[in-house]
Amino acid sequence: MLSLTRWNPFQELNNLHRAVNYGWGDRFDQTVAGRDWPWVPATEVSSDDDGWTVRIALPGVTPKDVQVDLRDTVVTVKGERASKPGASIQSVSEFGYGTFERSFTLPASADASKVRATFDHGMLELRLPLAETSKPRRIAIDGA
Repeated sequence: MLSLTRWNPFQELNNLHRAVNYGWGDRFDQTVAGRDWPWVPATEVSSDDDGWTVRIALPGVTPKDVQVDLRDTVVTVKGERASKPGASIQSVSEFGYGTFERSFTLPASADASKVRATFDHGMLELRLPLAETSKPRRIAIDGA
């Protein structure tokens, strides 16, 4: 049976990239140890019937190094993950160090006065509850 394969030019570029990396031994992808470079913490946003939850992964960051601000309808999370000076000499580091900042616009139906933040095991969780006026409610039907 015959099969048709569609040509993908990006796959060709991926193959070329892999071949160059193989030839050079990935020497140019290595991060210089001890150098801070910007990083963006991984974020997850979910919702349920009561509102939204924003979870931000901040491994190696303590709660005292994180600041959560609310201005009008924008929640801003900022902080810093500092590299730990030690006796060992690092050759390669894929960890990002330095300051970070993430901003989220609250949905119109969120109650800004009830936004809460918790920090547990390197995870910052922001809870954005729905305003009572935005929650669905059942309307009673009058009549016989």
